[in-house]
Amino acid sequence: MPIAVLIPAAFGMAFVFLILLTTVYGVRGHDIDHVILLARKLDPSDLEMLLNAAAEWSLRRSLAIGAFRVAQEDRIRLVREYVQRVAHNAGLIQLWVMQEKQLLEGKNREEYTDRDLQVIDALDLATQLRLYSIGAGLRIWLWLVFRVYSWPPMLIPRVTVLRVQCGVNVIEEYRRLTELAVALSARYGKTYQDRLVEAL
Repeated sequence: MPIAVLIPAAFGMAFVFLILLTTVYGVRGHDIDHVILLARKLDPSDLEMLLNAAAEWSLRRSLAIGAFRVAQEDRIRLVREYVQRVAHNAGLIQLWVMQEKQLLEGKNREEYTDRDLQVIDALDLATQLRLYSIGAGLRIWLWLVFRVYSWPPMLIPRVTVLRVQCGVNVIEEYRRLTELAVALSARYGKTYQDRLVEAL
């Protein structure tokens, strides 16, 4: 086929792909109802207990190596689930807050109300937590692929290193994000606020 035909065909396919990407498969805005409906429940204290260095040290000391390997595999799989929930919920909140941020367009920073600043903070936190989830998720994936829980005891990684990744303390930031989301939901009334607390 001559190059004179291939180049226009490639550009045509790229154009169709862009149209599909922006219309059919484009990111759609979410509102608070989407967050409540689609959120995956995660209590930050459960994650905090899993990432507690003292608890992990106690497990290493008290269990036989075989039992510790089994426990560590379970803990790695559990932390993967929790990190996926953090990423999922942060993504939902991010889409909702991006829609809220559109209401700020045209406003000067000096004119921002406390609620407007909460919207900006929530958007920043959600973005940071999504970045955290990518870094932590990659590390967990490598642990599972290489079955690190079956390595010699001194080489088995500590799950607690996942508490801070990419400069983000997952427990503190996720807790702050959910608090901000609940505060922002007050605009929709007490019923919405209660439902959001229950969902997150």
